[in-house]
Amino acid sequence: MITSKQRNLPPWQVRNNHFGIYIHYPYCFQKCDYCDFYSEGIGKDPAKNEQELFDGFIREIIDKKQISNDLNNRTCDTVFFGGGTPSKASVHSFERILKTIRNEFRLESEVEISIEVNPEDLDSKLLLDYASIGINRVNIGVQTTKEEGLNFLGRHYDKVKYKSLPEVLNNSPIQRVGIDLMYGIPGVSIEDFYFDLNTFLSIKLPHLSLYSLTLEKGTQYSRNVKDLKKTPPKEEEQIKILEELPNYLKSFGYEWYEVSNYCLPGFESQHNLKYWTYEPYLGIGPGAHGFLDGKRYGNPRNTNLYIRDPIKVKWENADPNSELALTLFRLFSPFLYMDFLESYVSPKNREEYLNKIYSWEKRGLCQIKNSVFQWKNKALLTLDDLILELISGS
Repeated sequence: MITSKQRNLPPWQVRNNHFGIYIHYPYCFQKCDYCDFYSEGIGKDPAKNEQELFDGFIREIIDKKQISNDLNNRTCDTVFFGGGTPSKASVHSFERILKTIRNEFRLESEVEISIEVNPEDLDSKLLLDYASIGINRVNIGVQTTKEEGLNFLGRHYDKVKYKSLPEVLNNSPIQRVGIDLMYGIPGVSIEDFYFDLNTFLSIKLPHLSLYSLTLEKGTQYSRNVKDLKKTPPKEEEQIKILEELPNYLKSFGYEWYEVSNYCLPGFESQHNLKYWTYEPYLGIGPGAHGFLDGKRYGNPRNTNLYIRDPIKVKWENADPNSELALTLFRLFSPFLYMDFLESYVSPKNREEYLNKIYSWEKRGLCQIKNSVFQWKNKALLTLDDLILELISGS
């Protein structure tokens, strides 16, 4: 199914002339028990306040442009509609906001425009409609095709839609297609996970996001586990799969470029790379976060409040001395580490970073050559601890 031009960009380096836009659509068919993103379940019908919500998006875009140097001095090369389940909204609403974005900002000629879609909304017509308004990347939140696993997660299950997924995606008019799969779900075996993975490998989907089920504080799932109503994730199985995936997917031609993300060469999520390479992005919508002009902000996690006042946010100064460890060092593809350290980290903290990085090299955890840093596979299981070493040193 892959016929579009492929680009192979690594090693990643600092870019000072681009920004991205993230737009958060908060509604879903139903709120999944494990999800800690801001979202609201509203059933199968469209949101009654969809027009007002998109009005708020447009107001926020115009307001942020008036106060941000990044938005006026850089070119937008990614737009990402996330959620929630943005595929619940009408194509007309997305066409309308894309028109606003094209009018307000300089856009790269090959701007990546992504949207998250749930299986219950997906069909060939929807993909054609998205393509007609310029959306050129879709990501499908599959998680698992096993009904018992979806029920455990508190997800809506449409048997017909799930069964038709491979055929619909294999014939997609949009070439940049990705899926999310989850492993370690009670009731879903390792064999079940690999059955799903192999199904999508057989049609050579260009992007795969493969996550372990986690207990996120404040979610219904974490409360159920605490109250002994549900079992926790299967950690031993998660570790086994986590260790197997890099070499397994490499045998199919997939590159491992971030802890949980794999792609065929040149099909990385350009938008998500902004989060990991410390690039600015405009966050729009209730519950969205943004990073502009060296400051971070978060919108209220309340849709009605957001619609009433979409431009009221609290700004905080970002601290690259610690934040760079949490973002950049999640990448498993190579990057120019000195480029990032010299651009963002203070001289004192830079020395701490370098001491730690060189100690990792001596321990055989990473490879450093010609100012390019890359983790070795053996660093995976202790990655969180290694990143904490950087943070404690900064």
